[in-house]
Amino acid sequence: MTEGREAEGLEAANQADARGHAMGQGQAVDDTPPPVRIHPPVLFLAIMGAGLLLDWIVPLTHDSWPGAIRYGVGGVLVLVAALLASWAALVFHRAGTAIPTFRPARRFVATGPYAFTRNPMYLGLVLLLAGLGVMLASGWLLLLTPVFAFLLDRLVIAREEPYLAARFGDPYRAYLQRVRRWL
Repeated sequence: MTEGREAEGLEAANQADARGHAMGQGQAVDDTPPPVRIHPPVLFLAIMGAGLLLDWIVPLTHDSWPGAIRYGVGGVLVLVAALLASWAALVFHRAGTAIPTFRPARRFVATGPYAFTRNPMYLGLVLLLAGLGVMLASGWLLLLTPVFAFLLDRLVIAREEPYLAARFGDPYRAYLQRVRRWL
């Protein structure tokens, strides 16, 4: 019964958005993007660049694992990251909403990977960084992975969620209660 009400609420939010009105607000939905501090791909590249630069200046390698194990474990992380992010992007594309954080959200998506994590694309970036750290035997990339996750959480996600709650109303707020931010 609850799932039926949530599905109806999700459909109502998307229909309201399609008509150009914010759910429950009665205001026109504008083209304002989420107020993130930094765009996730830029943050990813900055952290990865910093890790690789630190590896070059002050090497912190963990090459005690044989190459086959490093590439196997790292490759699995990279593959899972790619599959998760691709699945999330496909669901966004099918819903007709924007992926880049510099564009406004057009639809509230709670299906596919969004049914078990609110941020599958960001989780994919975190797994990608960890996988590259393992594959490259980069201790710095591995040490910076939780820093990257923390910065994503504070500079991006914590600013996106109030924006999405204002845009999609009660269905999104119910989603926040039902689905975890990461896993």
